[in-house]
Amino acid sequence: MKIFGFFKKTTESLNDRQSQNVIEKSETEFLIEIKPDSEFEYVHVEENGSVRELTREERGYLKEEFAPTDGARPYIKFRYKSKTPDNKLWGFLPRKKVPKNIEIENIKMDKETWRRNWILMIKDLTNLEYQKKTWLDSKNTNPYYSFIEFMCSYFDDLDLSDGYKKHIESEFVTKAEYEIISDWHKLLSEYESPNNDDYDNRAILNDKNWLEIIDLGKKSLESLKPNLDKFERSLLI
Repeated sequence: MKIFGFFKKTTESLNDRQSQNVIEKSETEFLIEIKPDSEFEYVHVEENGSVRELTREERGYLKEEFAPTDGARPYIKFRYKSKTPDNKLWGFLPRKKVPKNIEIENIKMDKETWRRNWILMIKDLTNLEYQKKTWLDSKNTNPYYSFIEFMCSYFDDLDLSDGYKKHIESEFVTKAEYEIISDWHKLLSEYESPNNDDYDNRAILNDKNWLEIIDLGKKSLESLKPNLDKFERSLLI
């Protein structure tokens, strides 16, 4: 289905809770503000003591199943003032344990953060082997690894469901960069999954239309590289 139907069907409940806006920080600097699912059990405490909502990837990470001895387990604080072994304040915290005088902030992405996520998301959406490895893994417990979540991460979390116009105006993306990926973005936004089943990851990965989008995306990403700075190019390695 086309992306407008996709969002209506698969993220209707999310869209009731989540909205994105480009907000002015100063005359020349803008932020993307994201209001994610405020009903999620956990939030994140920053090192400066502020508390924010979680990104889609973080929510997926906390839904994964880990063995008690797995060093990759997320660090979850017992209380707001709990600290890590190296005396750091940051960490995940149950929402109900946030002190009442502390506001839980929406996610705000500056240009650098947004571009990093943008590049990594394009990378994920153009990597067929990575999609096969993660979307079809029967042992995977992270809901982020699916067609729906990848699409929502690109269109919702990057605030691209209405296109790139305001991102170009706020200088998050240059016109030259947009022109390089515009055809790929258009195909992606118009993609219809086989039988309109966005949950059938295997059928999507075998769909010739999806493979064409991936192929065009790879070529677009390669053409995009000269426009990126050294750090951004390193994300594609």
